[in-house]
Amino acid sequence: MALGEASTAVLGLTISLRLASGKDIATEALFEGKSEDFYGGWGFFFVRKYLSERHPSSHEDDPMRGYEDSVAGRFFPPGKAGNRLMVYDLNKLDEDTSRGRTVAVPEGDNYKEITLHKVIVGGEPGDSNDLKDYPGCILINVPKMKIHAQDLLTNATKNLGIGLYPTQAPCDPGSGDMKWKYACPSRFPSFKGGLPHMPWVVKMDDDTNLPVRDEKGEYITTKTAGMPGTQVDVIRAVQAQNIFMVHVIDGIDMININHEGNGTSVKIPEGYVWASLDCVAIDLLCARYCFKTVPMREALKLKDENGWPTEFVHHVPVAIIDGKNIATEEDLDSPLFRYNLYHYAEARGVGQQKYYVVGWDALTETPLASLEGHLGRIEDKKFLELMTKTMYYNPSCMLWDMQKTLLSYAEAHDKLTGSSLLKEFMDGFDENNDGIIDYDENGRKGIWIPFFRMMSHYFDIMATEEYGQLRGNFYTIAEISLKPTNKNWNPGGHDFAQEHALVWTATLAFEMSREEGGEDPFVPGMIWGKGIWPSWQLATHIKLTNSIYGSQSPETINFQSLYGTAFQYADKTRNGGAYTGSTNQLVSDPASIKNYFKAVYEGADPLGFTLYVPAGYGSLEARRIPNVEETEDPGKVFTAHFDGGAEVW
Repeated sequence: MALGEASTAVLGLTISLRLASGKDIATEALFEGKSEDFYGGWGFFFVRKYLSERHPSSHEDDPMRGYEDSVAGRFFPPGKAGNRLMVYDLNKLDEDTSRGRTVAVPEGDNYKEITLHKVIVGGEPGDSNDLKDYPGCILINVPKMKIHAQDLLTNATKNLGIGLYPTQAPCDPGSGDMKWKYACPSRFPSFKGGLPHMPWVVKMDDDTNLPVRDEKGEYITTKTAGMPGTQVDVIRAVQAQNIFMVHVIDGIDMININHEGNGTSVKIPEGYVWASLDCVAIDLLCARYCFKTVPMREALKLKDENGWPTEFVHHVPVAIIDGKNIATEEDLDSPLFRYNLYHYAEARGVGQQKYYVVGWDALTETPLASLEGHLGRIEDKKFLELMTKTMYYNPSCMLWDMQKTLLSYAEAHDKLTGSSLLKEFMDGFDENNDGIIDYDENGRKGIWIPFFRMMSHYFDIMATEEYGQLRGNFYTIAEISLKPTNKNWNPGGHDFAQEHALVWTATLAFEMSREEGGEDPFVPGMIWGKGIWPSWQLATHIKLTNSIYGSQSPETINFQSLYGTAFQYADKTRNGGAYTGSTNQLVSDPASIKNYFKAVYEGADPLGFTLYVPAGYGSLEARRIPNVEETEDPGKVFTAHFDGGAEVW
């Protein structure tokens, strides 16, 4: 037995931990979760400990064998691993390209062939020695069920459909050009951003990390099969190598809101473990469970009355006009109205959508079953439906996950204020003009490719510069979240994030409707909060202010904002860390910005930096912020100048 992992973020996370600890930590050690006195990562070391403590004494193998090899980053092919329990980083094909094998993709849409680790697909056919070293595998796919930021779910299909692609598969082995088959050009490839994550893929300039335009100023894009094609291609490639697969879903604590494991993620104790030989069937079961809060009998009736494509629907908030305000009421919607992966995967031969459930409910000690795809249990010869009580969605994907919610807000705002938000949404995303924005309609400008490129560049900055985390944070906010949303905010006139900025602002408006709120300063007579949505102008203002300062108050400016990172860098590199209390980029006095403002207002010399922002954003709560200058210059806005421009971020 062996553990294989090919997480997108593992190399970047490992680099971060190396910088923080000052130790040379192997990626395999991160999978183990323990290396000397370091703890963090996936935690397979503790699986070893668990197995060791419960290992039958009659067995001669030792689950701890192989751990020291992980910590040291030593590699043994399965055929030479002996009685070690190995952990494999399936991304690593750059250190030794003979560990990979390129296989054909049956009827591939995005790829005709894919290079994969031999631990998965086995050795070269006809090479007996290679087949002895790499005999192939029985692939047990164990995803943690999560709501995803770019797709509906991280589950069986996506865990393989993105996870199997190796990040460190060089395009030209030995050339040293840092170009990868499935990742962005980078010294430290940490995102599989070379994979089509949306249908429209934009041509990129490798020198600037910006998309390329034609002579008419239009972005040069190519239509692909998008995320469904990317996922299905690699699964079909592995299936064609006769690799037997079992899928086991960890739905004990489902992850809502954010799939990346940061502080916004929410664990939902659903208590399920599902298993299947069919990734399509099990994913559809899980999706139907997540997005069903209406009982079967009622839902079937509503399906017929409304002409819905499915009866699996859930309750969502929608916006309505209430006098001068935009209030909230409850309605029904389903992302399954707009999601095509399971149908596409079935058509490509990955699996089938038809399924039935057998199992056991340990709480009630009753059998689990399904009725026409609906999950339930049997008690006293009756079928009792099992439904979630949670509204599952990811704010990053809210236009697709909760479309009725956002578009009802846009429509209500248009009627109340005369804006044209609904038209902007539909013009930006509804490619086939059917009035529905499905998951394959992500905009025509190929936004995810430049975003992944920029995130990869962030990791390069972070890993190679003394103050890389500070400059890297500034870079990602300015270059991803701000500049490309408005052609007047960058010297090249780029606007490849303009349409997605609509989603970000509407999502923030939804979040604001759930806060305490107050009066809306932009629309007379309008309020927001406690179920009331803000004006678009207020949501836009708060979103931009949060990016610049991380706060609406000068008392609580955030270190991770544009201002916060520039302030820390200026103090640490040009002032000996007098305000932040350290020249270490990871250490800053929480009160340092507040203390700095007090000192400047009392006559102290300001630090040697200037942050340029758009007109109207140089103040918070009517107080001018030191070192901030308003500008309409596209070449200056959202840049920081140090020592009068001697250094520019």
